Amino acid sequence: MNGDAAIARRLLEFELGLDTAVAEEVVEAEWGRAFLSPGLELVYDASFLSIERPGIGIEEAVGLADEVLGGAGLEHRTVIALDEGEAARLTGEVGRAPGWEVEYTDYMAWQRDGGRRPAATAREVSLEEIAPLRAELIEENLAEGSREPARTAEQLVELERRTGAVAGDRWFVAPAEQPQAACCLLTDGTIGQVEDVGTLVRARGRGLAQSVVLAALAESRAAGHELTFLSAEAEDWPRLMYAKLGFRKVGGIEVLRRFPT
Repeated sequence: MNGDAAIARRLLEFELGLDTAVAEEVVEAEWGRAFLSPGLELVYDASFLSIERPGIGIEEAVGLADEVLGGAGLEHRTVIALDEGEAARLTGEVGRAPGWEVEYTDYMAWQRDGGRRPAATAREVSLEEIAPLRAELIEENLAEGSREPARTAEQLVELERRTGAVAGDRWFVAPAEQPQAACCLLTDGTIGQVEDVGTLVRARGRGLAQSVVLAALAESRAAGHELTFLSAEAEDWPRLMYAKLGFRKVGGIEVLRRFPT
């Protein structure tokens, strides 16, 4: 395993550790693990299968998702494979599974000072202080036509509360007064993750997302974290901003998904 692959694996294990801590139930099986939170049924990343046995094909993976996630009363289906080669193979087979698609996410680790400076003053807050802002950010970013956007936002904020209880309730907002952008910093004491970066539509283009990311990054480095990272959709524009701030892609993960009809 080369250097980047080893880093990416650490980041994946970090996220799985958080998933284990916040899930309502974790079921272990010979094929891997199921992370289940039926109380957050509208949050698709809160319940998923982690395929950890080699050789599982797409038809078997779909069957397991139907059995386990469907059996928990969930309508969506989400599957990941931990091994890079197994993930690539399943991704290549997804065309045989009607209604399923693949989401590509990049892991980006901070490598250097990008030379960028905050465009606005950021300050640290708790999630409770900015719960209305988080709900508004979530609703704005939900796909058009999303089911029950208000309830989805409520459940996502609840997941953030659970995660914060495990990995630190540290949020950063900008501007300092009347915040319109936010992100959080999660950690296990060794790795820091900058997560949930967002700016209200009416405030975009002013460098506010950059400001909150830089604030979280500075706190992570000050805390002595060995690694600071974030994840970004592989084909979305924010990854370009993160690269300018000194983050570099070290790997990624493929998520196989079937949305409720």
